[in-house]
Parts: sequence; C-alpha cells; structure tokens
Amino acid sequence: MKGKALFIASLFLLLSQMLVAQGQDTVQRKKTRIHIEHYDKATFSKSQGEMQKLIGHVKMRHDSAYFFCDSAYFYQRTNSFDAYQNVHIIVNDSVEIFSDLLNYDGNMRFAEFHDNVRLRDDSTTLYTEYLTYDRNLHLASYPDSATTVRGDKTLKSHYGYYRDRLKEFSFFENVEVYSPKYQMYTDTLFYNTDIEKMWFEGPTTIINKENVLEGKHGYYLVNEDHVYLDKRPFMHNETQLMWSDSIFYDRNLGLAQAYSQVDMIDTSYKVVMRGDYVEMWENRGFSYATDSAYAISYDGGDSLYIHGDTLFMYFDKQKEEAKKLIARRNVRFFKSDMQGKCDTLTYLMADSTIRMRVAPILWAEDSQMSGTYIDIKLKDHNVDWVLQKGNAFIISQDSIEGFNQIKGRDIISRFKSGSIHRVNVDGDKAETIYWIRDDEGGTIGIDVSKSTTMVIEMKDNSVDKIKGFKDITETMYPEDDLKENDRYLPGFKWNDEARPKDKADIFRRIEAEMPVVAPTATQQGEEKPEGEEEQPKRHRAKRENNNN
Repeated sequence: MKGKALFIASLFLLLSQMLVAQGQDTVQRKKTRIHIEHYDKATFSKSQGEMQKLIGHVKMRHDSAYFFCDSAYFYQRTNSFDAYQNVHIIVNDSVEIFSDLLNYDGNMRFAEFHDNVRLRDDSTTLYTEYLTYDRNLHLASYPDSATTVRGDKTLKSHYGYYRDRLKEFSFFENVEVYSPKYQMYTDTLFYNTDIEKMWFEGPTTIINKENVLEGKHGYYLVNEDHVYLDKRPFMHNETQLMWSDSIFYDRNLGLAQAYSQVDMIDTSYKVVMRGDYVEMWENRGFSYATDSAYAISYDGGDSLYIHGDTLFMYFDKQKEEAKKLIARRNVRFFKSDMQGKCDTLTYLMADSTIRMRVAPILWAEDSQMSGTYIDIKLKDHNVDWVLQKGNAFIISQDSIEGFNQIKGRDIISRFKSGSIHRVNVDGDKAETIYWIRDDEGGTIGIDVSKSTTMVIEMKDNSVDKIKGFKDITETMYPEDDLKENDRYLPGFKWNDEARPKDKADIFRRIEAEMPVVAPTATQQGEEKPEGEEEQPKRHRAKRENNNN
C-alpha cells in the first residue's frame, strides 16, 4: 500500500508539472476516431455498445500510432478497444510497446498494457507486467517493478516513468544498476539515454572492481565513466577510505578528485591525509593533498602530525596499502616526543623511517638537532635513533643559562624511553661545549673539547661520559673567563621559536631564524685561557681519551 501511495503521489506531481509545461492546448486537443485497417474476421453487437469483435491479424490506427494484435473488441461509441495476444503498438519511429493485453481509450489517448509488457526505444527495452502510456504527455508509467536493459546495462526499480520525447527514465525505490564495469544501488535515479547521463538522489552506492563510492547526490556520465558525488560522499577499497564534501571520479584514468574537508585514511599503516583538495591516482599508485594539508600517523594514543604545502602518499597498487608519505615545502611536524621542520620530508611506512631534507631541524625533549639532512628511525612509534649527515649539530639549553653543544660532520644518536642515551660523532672534527655543574646546580665551569671522533654517553638528559678518539684537546674554562661569543660552536643557531608547540602549531609559518654566531680564535684552538689546570674536576663528565 505504501509503495502504491508513493507511486500515485509522484505520478500526480509529475503529471501536474508536465501539464503546466505543455499548456492547455495539448490536453484539449481535438478528439479523433480510431480506424480499423485490417482483420481476418469480424462480428458486430449493437447491444454491447456497438462493439465489434475483430479476429486474426488485427491492425488499427489512431492518428500516427498503429496497433496490432491477434484479436480485439472495438467499442465505437466510446472510441476505445481491448486488444488480446501478441499486442504491438508502434508509437512513433523509435518507440514500440508489446504485451499480452491492451486497454486503449482513443478520446484520452491513454493505453494500459498487461502481462509480458515490453517497451522498446532504440536500443533500450523496459520489461514489466503492467504499464500505462499517455500519448498526450508521451509518458510511460509502471507502479510495480520493472527491468530496463540498455546495451550491457540492466536497471531495476520498484516503480518509475519514461518520457520518450526526452529519452529520460525516472526510477524510484530499490533502484539497482548492473553492468560489467560497476553496480549501482540507490533510491532515486534519472537516466537520460540521449546524453547518456544518470542523476541520483538519496543514499547511493556504486561498486566497481577498484573501489566503492557512496553518496547522497550526484551524477554518472555513462560513456565517459565519470562520477560526481556531493553531500559528504565516501570512497573506499580494502585498505583506503576517503571522505569529503564532494568527489569527482574518472574511472578510465583511475583518478578521484575530492574537494573541501577531505579525509583520506590508509588502514594498513594507520595514516590519515587531510586537506581541502586531494587527488587519488589509482593507476599511478599515489595521492596528493594541498590547501591546509596535513597527515596523521596514528596507532594508540601518541600520533604524529605532519604539515606541508603539498603532501604525496604512494601506495602499492596490488596490495592497496600505503608505502610512503612525502611532504614538500614549509614542512612542520609534531609528536609528543619529537617535533621538526624542513623543506621536504619522506615517511617510509614499511620500515618506519622519516627522512628530512633541506634545512632540517629536529627537537627531542630539550635537544635541537640539525644537519644537511636527518634520518629518524621509529620503533613501536617511538624514536629509536636519529642520523644527522653533514654539518651535524646538537644543542640543548643548560638548566640555568648557556647551551650545551655537540658538533661533527655526522652524528648518530640512539634513544631510550624518548631521551638520547648515546651519541656517536664521526668525521674529521668532533666538538663539544657543555656546562659542568655541582650537585646544587652551581656552575663549575664550561668544558670545550675536540677530537676526530667521539662517543658521548647521556644520563638524565646530561652528558655523563665522553670518549674521544685521536687528536684530542680539552679545556675547562671558568664561567667568567669564557667570553660570550666563545660559548658557541661555529654554525650555532638556536631556533626554539620555530619549534611546533602542539599539533595545531604545525600550520604556523616561520619566516626568520636566529643568525649564525661567528666562530672565534679560541674556538679554533689558537689560544687557551690561563688557569686551566687549576679548574675543579669534580662532577665533570668522565672522559676516556684514545690518541692512538
């Protein structure tokens, strides 16, 4: 009952709109008579309203339409007839209708077809058990289930209409579309076969071998294999999901373009990529995001947030899972145990490695780490080790004043429980400056040391032991004897202002950095201040020298 009520209501609305659009002259057209053009045998009954029974190869004409059947009852007074068996009506050059039974009213120009009904228009055929056709409105209607076939496509619905002048179908309730390329399920579908375009309203699902698309409104261009969805559509495959305000999908190119508030998730490696514009290239195996773009690597409570002007995610096309994430230009990231900035960042999901390139800076607890480039290895989503290559520098602010510094060509730092516990400094010259304090926090002195390579053991975020190798020099300065400029190694920069403070701060732009402090003669080893040998040794880091 509910379906019939919906059908009647929608039919009434559609007819009202069409009547207004066509004007009164269409409805009030002059009545014409039905003409009998052929039959094999006929009988006449005046008592039954001047009824004629026509048998064998019956052919009738009404205006431009032709009717064929095995037998018919023609009612001259009402200008109508009932046709039986092998019913066939030629509506116009392209539209034909077939059935087992037909009731036709010539005055209303209205036909009702029963049993084994087929409506054919060019290469489209509609199959149902009951169909009405209004010749005035060029409108075919079915109230209870139909199947429409066009080329390699099959469309099913509970009820619907066909307007032959527009070449447009309207499908309602439990609409299903099947083709070798895709399947579609929706509540309301409009299909114009002239321009090969489908519009859908209400919850819609489109399934193909590459992915599944879900939305509430949009269209599908049949020949081009293009889909557009809006009202927060959803696209997904086995491991990847994408939401946005709207999605355009080109199946031939394997391209999905998503607009406004886009979320793309890779569930295999638990990575989210967000932005106001995202492209996914299935055939090429990558996606990219721009416009307030950022990515989140999540697993448990501590997530890594990465921002860049443009983000690229490359994925394995066979496994449909992420391989690496690349962020470019103005890159900043935040995690509770580390933060960073650079111009290009690559995150390799398979081995949990992050590569920072072009002016990289990494902050971990109290330490600032820089170099020509930086590699970070994560283990169980925590920092395992950090490699700084070229002009490597580690700076940490002293608990009261000054900066502890480690410098070399290359530095590899190993972490334990989120803190640096061992540092290897390699290259032609390893240098350190660190502040020595007593148990109460008072300054003992400032230690300046150099060697070819170093191994530094850390404890409680402070230098605990230093082991130098080859060409070792060490000087302990009283705090007052070391000039301000001599307290910095060449190339020193402290960029705490550039450090992201939280996940929202990754979008902040940093235009300036602290200038380099020029090296001094003391730092170059040309002069040692007097009184070095008298400096206290207690609470100094343990030093093991190897000059061999």
